[in-house]
Amino acid sequence: MHQRVAVERDLSAIGDHLAENGLKVERLDLTDMTPERLQDYGAIVVSGQTTNFMGMEDLKARLPVIEAAGKTAEEITSMVKERLQLQL
Repeated sequence: MHQRVAVERDLSAIGDHLAENGLKVERLDLTDMTPERLQDYGAIVVSGQTTNFMGMEDLKARLPVIEAAGKTAEEITSMVKERLQLQL
């Protein structure tokens, strides 16, 4: 199971909460990322401000992409942990 989570750089409070809950967080400017590099992570958390961000809809079958819009840090942490468990 990948414990590394990519978090969009603008979501620092969410990244902090994920790290406090035992996950390895890397804050990234996801516009510079390639789909191949994103495969190194167990999940990706994005702000949700961009539709089909970098073609991530194509990645959803293999990699959880969690949209943070309208969710609390606790909700996102729960979603990430649940999806990481499903990958076992």
